[in-house]
Amino acid sequence: MCRFALAIVLLAASVPASVGQEAGLQRLPRLSLVLPSGFASETVQINYFMGGSFGGYGGYVRAGKNRTTYEIDASVDGKPATNIKLIAYLPGCKIATLNIPLLGATQERRLLRKPLGRISLRGQIFPVPITQEQPTEVEVAYLAMWNHQFFGIYDGMVTTIRLGTVVPDANGQFEVKLPNLHKQMNLGEGEFQFILRHPTSGNILAFLKPTVAGASSDSLKVDSSYPSVVLFMAERQ
Repeated sequence: MCRFALAIVLLAASVPASVGQEAGLQRLPRLSLVLPSGFASETVQINYFMGGSFGGYGGYVRAGKNRTTYEIDASVDGKPATNIKLIAYLPGCKIATLNIPLLGATQERRLLRKPLGRISLRGQIFPVPITQEQPTEVEVAYLAMWNHQFFGIYDGMVTTIRLGTVVPDANGQFEVKLPNLHKQMNLGEGEFQFILRHPTSGNILAFLKPTVAGASSDSLKVDSSYPSVVLFMAERQ
Protein backbone atom coordinates (compact mmCIF):
# COMPACT_ATOMS: atom_id res chain seq x y z
CA MET A 1 0.00 0.00 0.00
CA CYS A 2 2.82 2.36 0.89
CA ARG A 3 4.76 1.44 -2.27
CA PHE A 4 1.69 2.13 -4.40
CA ALA A 5 1.18 5.51 -2.72
CA LEU A 6 4.85 6.35 -3.27
CA ALA A 7 4.57 5.49 -6.94
CA ILE A 8 1.57 7.78 -7.24
CA VAL A 9 3.51 10.65 -5.64
CA LEU A 10 6.54 10.17 -7.89
CA LEU A 11 4.37 10.04 -10.99
CA ALA A 12 2.51 13.18 -9.96
CA ALA A 13 5.80 14.94 -9.33
CA SER A 14 7.12 14.06 -12.78
CA VAL A 15 4.08 15.32 -14.70
CA PRO A 16 4.28 18.99 -13.67
CA ALA A 17 7.96 19.11 -14.71
CA SER A 18 7.07 18.00 -18.23
CA VAL A 19 4.08 20.29 -18.41
CA GLY A 20 6.20 23.13 -17.05
CA GLN A 21 8.76 22.65 -19.80
CA GLU A 22 6.05 22.80 -22.46
CA ALA A 23 4.52 25.84 -20.81
CA GLY A 24 7.98 27.43 -20.79
CA LEU A 25 8.19 26.99 -24.55
CA GLN A 26 4.75 28.49 -24.96
CA ARG A 27 5.73 31.48 -22.85
CA LEU A 28 8.38 32.65 -25.29
CA PRO A 29 7.46 36.28 -25.92
CA ARG A 30 5.58 37.39 -29.01
CA LEU A 31 4.72 40.86 -30.16
CA SER A 32 1.41 41.48 -31.89
CA LEU A 33 1.14 44.68 -33.94
CA VAL A 34 -2.42 45.77 -34.70
CA LEU A 35 -2.91 47.81 -37.88
CA PRO A 36 -5.34 50.71 -38.23
CA SER A 37 -8.76 49.64 -39.46
CA GLY A 38 -9.05 49.49 -43.24
CA PHE A 39 -5.33 50.00 -43.85
CA ALA A 40 -3.71 48.17 -46.79
CA SER A 41 -1.54 45.72 -44.86
CA GLU A 42 0.71 44.93 -47.82
CA THR A 43 2.01 48.52 -47.82
CA VAL A 44 3.30 48.44 -44.24
CA GLN A 45 7.07 48.29 -43.67
CA ILE A 46 8.40 47.24 -40.26
CA ASN A 47 12.03 46.77 -39.21
CA TYR A 48 13.03 45.65 -35.74
CA PHE A 49 15.96 44.88 -33.47
CA MET A 50 15.64 42.83 -30.29
CA GLY A 51 18.02 42.10 -27.46
CA GLY A 52 18.37 39.40 -24.84
CA SER A 53 20.77 36.81 -23.47
CA PHE A 54 21.47 35.82 -27.09
CA GLY A 55 22.88 39.28 -27.79
CA GLY A 56 21.10 41.17 -30.54
CA TYR A 57 19.07 40.20 -33.57
CA GLY A 58 17.53 42.33 -36.31
CA GLY A 59 14.96 41.60 -38.97
CA TYR A 60 11.87 42.83 -40.76
CA VAL A 61 8.24 41.83 -41.14
CA ARG A 62 7.17 40.27 -44.42
CA ALA A 63 4.11 42.21 -45.51
CA GLY A 64 1.04 40.52 -46.95
CA LYS A 65 -2.48 41.32 -48.06
CA ASN A 66 -5.64 41.24 -45.95
CA ARG A 67 -3.88 41.32 -42.59
CA THR A 68 -5.16 43.05 -39.48
CA THR A 69 -2.12 42.23 -37.34
CA TYR A 70 1.51 41.26 -37.69
CA GLU A 71 3.21 39.05 -35.13
CA ILE A 72 6.89 38.83 -34.30
CA ASP A 73 8.42 35.88 -32.47
CA ALA A 74 10.60 37.70 -29.96
CA SER A 75 13.16 34.98 -29.32
CA VAL A 76 16.27 33.49 -30.87
CA ASP A 77 17.07 29.76 -30.63
CA GLY A 78 14.59 29.38 -27.80
CA LYS A 79 16.06 32.29 -25.83
CA PRO A 80 13.53 35.05 -25.11
CA ALA A 81 14.16 38.66 -26.02
CA THR A 82 13.91 41.16 -23.18
CA ASN A 83 13.11 44.13 -25.38
CA ILE A 84 12.39 44.97 -29.00
CA LYS A 85 12.69 48.22 -30.92
CA LEU A 86 10.63 48.94 -34.03
CA ILE A 87 10.70 51.32 -36.97
CA ALA A 88 7.29 51.17 -38.66
CA TYR A 89 6.16 53.02 -41.77
CA LEU A 90 2.58 53.27 -42.95
CA PRO A 91 2.33 55.20 -46.25
CA GLY A 92 0.99 58.70 -45.75
CA CYS A 93 1.80 58.60 -42.04
CA LYS A 94 4.62 59.59 -39.74
CA ILE A 95 7.31 57.02 -39.09
CA ALA A 96 6.64 55.28 -35.79
CA THR A 97 9.44 54.27 -33.42
CA LEU A 98 8.69 51.97 -30.50
CA ASN A 99 10.89 50.68 -27.68
CA ILE A 100 9.00 47.83 -26.01
CA PRO A 101 10.09 45.85 -22.93
CA LEU A 102 8.88 42.27 -23.19
CA LEU A 103 7.59 41.44 -19.72
CA GLY A 104 5.14 38.70 -20.61
CA ALA A 105 4.43 35.97 -23.11
CA THR A 106 2.56 38.29 -25.47
CA GLN A 107 2.61 42.04 -25.92
CA GLU A 108 0.19 43.95 -28.12
CA ARG A 109 0.69 47.38 -29.63
CA ARG A 110 -1.44 49.36 -32.03
CA LEU A 111 0.18 51.18 -34.92
CA LEU A 112 -1.55 54.54 -35.10
CA ARG A 113 -2.38 56.44 -38.25
CA LYS A 114 -0.73 59.87 -37.87
CA PRO A 115 -1.04 61.69 -41.21
CA LEU A 116 2.04 63.33 -42.69
CA GLY A 117 1.98 65.85 -45.51
CA ARG A 118 3.85 65.52 -48.80
CA ILE A 119 6.12 67.77 -50.84
CA SER A 120 6.69 67.75 -54.59
CA LEU A 121 10.03 67.11 -56.25
CA ARG A 122 10.70 67.46 -59.96
CA GLY A 123 13.78 65.74 -61.27
CA GLN A 124 15.79 65.75 -64.48
CA ILE A 125 18.07 62.82 -65.30
CA PHE A 126 21.20 63.33 -67.37
CA PRO A 127 22.67 62.22 -69.66
CA VAL A 128 19.21 61.96 -71.25
CA PRO A 129 19.93 58.97 -73.58
CA ILE A 130 19.96 56.57 -70.62
CA THR A 131 16.16 56.91 -70.37
CA GLN A 132 15.73 56.53 -74.13
CA GLU A 133 17.77 53.38 -74.72
CA GLN A 134 15.34 51.11 -72.86
CA PRO A 135 12.33 51.21 -70.52
CA THR A 136 13.19 52.74 -67.15
CA GLU A 137 11.64 53.64 -63.84
CA VAL A 138 12.91 55.58 -60.85
CA GLU A 139 12.72 53.80 -57.51
CA VAL A 140 12.54 56.19 -54.56
CA ALA A 141 13.48 55.17 -51.02
CA TYR A 142 14.08 56.80 -47.64
CA LEU A 143 17.29 55.96 -45.83
CA ALA A 144 16.91 56.20 -42.04
CA MET A 145 20.51 57.13 -41.26
CA TRP A 146 19.52 57.43 -37.60
CA ASN A 147 18.56 53.76 -37.19
CA HIS A 148 21.90 52.66 -35.70
CA GLN A 149 21.61 55.12 -32.85
CA PHE A 150 17.98 54.20 -32.28
CA PHE A 151 18.65 50.46 -32.30
CA GLY A 152 21.80 50.91 -30.19
CA ILE A 153 24.13 49.25 -32.69
CA TYR A 154 27.40 50.31 -34.31
CA ASP A 155 27.13 48.80 -37.76
CA GLY A 156 24.80 46.91 -40.06
CA MET A 157 22.49 47.88 -42.89
CA VAL A 158 20.69 51.19 -42.86
CA THR A 159 16.91 50.83 -42.59
CA THR A 160 15.52 51.51 -46.06
CA ILE A 161 11.87 52.43 -46.58
CA ARG A 162 10.69 52.04 -50.17
CA LEU A 163 8.39 54.89 -51.17
CA GLY A 164 7.43 53.84 -54.70
CA THR A 165 8.40 54.20 -58.35
CA VAL A 166 7.81 56.72 -61.11
CA VAL A 167 8.41 56.49 -64.87
CA PRO A 168 10.52 59.31 -66.36
CA ASP A 169 9.50 60.78 -69.69
CA ALA A 170 11.55 60.66 -72.89
CA ASN A 171 13.51 63.70 -71.73
CA GLY A 172 14.45 62.11 -68.41
CA GLN A 173 12.06 64.25 -66.39
CA PHE A 174 9.94 62.94 -63.52
CA GLU A 175 7.92 64.21 -60.59
CA VAL A 176 7.31 62.53 -57.23
CA LYS A 177 5.46 63.31 -54.02
CA LEU A 178 7.77 62.75 -51.07
CA PRO A 179 6.62 62.36 -47.46
CA ASN A 180 7.44 65.57 -45.61
CA LEU A 181 9.81 63.84 -43.22
CA HIS A 182 11.46 67.16 -42.47
CA LYS A 183 8.71 67.45 -39.85
CA GLN A 184 10.26 64.42 -38.14
CA MET A 185 13.83 65.66 -37.98
CA ASN A 186 13.77 64.78 -34.28
CA LEU A 187 14.34 61.19 -35.43
CA GLY A 188 17.73 62.10 -36.88
CA GLU A 189 19.36 62.51 -40.27
CA GLY A 190 17.60 60.96 -43.25
CA GLU A 191 18.07 60.93 -47.00
CA PHE A 192 16.10 60.09 -50.13
CA GLN A 193 17.69 57.65 -52.55
CA PHE A 194 16.89 57.47 -56.27
CA ILE A 195 17.76 54.41 -58.35
CA LEU A 196 17.08 53.91 -62.05
CA ARG A 197 15.86 50.36 -62.73
CA HIS A 198 14.51 48.30 -65.58
CA PRO A 199 10.76 48.02 -64.86
CA THR A 200 10.49 44.35 -65.85
CA SER A 201 13.69 42.75 -64.58
CA GLY A 202 14.26 45.15 -61.69
CA ASN A 203 17.94 45.35 -62.62
CA ILE A 204 19.75 48.48 -61.51
CA LEU A 205 20.69 50.62 -64.51
CA ALA A 206 22.16 53.55 -62.61
CA PHE A 207 22.28 55.33 -59.28
CA LEU A 208 20.92 58.85 -59.57
CA LYS A 209 23.19 61.32 -57.82
CA PRO A 210 21.65 64.73 -57.02
CA THR A 211 23.70 67.75 -58.07
CA VAL A 212 21.99 70.36 -55.90
CA ALA A 213 24.20 72.75 -53.96
CA GLY A 214 25.59 71.18 -50.83
CA ALA A 215 24.94 67.59 -51.89
CA SER A 216 27.91 65.47 -50.87
CA SER A 217 26.51 61.96 -51.19
CA ASP A 218 24.60 59.75 -53.59
CA SER A 219 21.34 60.65 -51.87
CA LEU A 220 19.22 63.75 -51.37
CA LYS A 221 19.04 65.05 -47.83
CA VAL A 222 15.60 65.44 -46.30
CA ASP A 223 14.55 69.08 -46.49
CA SER A 224 11.41 71.20 -46.27
CA SER A 225 11.60 72.15 -49.97
CA TYR A 226 13.73 71.68 -53.07
CA PRO A 227 14.68 73.72 -56.16
CA SER A 228 12.14 73.88 -58.99
CA VAL A 229 14.11 71.15 -60.79
CA VAL A 230 16.72 68.86 -59.23
CA LEU A 231 19.32 67.51 -61.64
CA PHE A 232 20.33 63.87 -61.16
CA MET A 233 23.48 62.49 -62.73
CA ALA A 234 23.06 58.84 -63.75
CA GLU A 235 26.04 56.78 -62.63
CA ARG A 236 25.85 53.55 -64.59
CA GLN A 237 26.56 50.17 -63.03
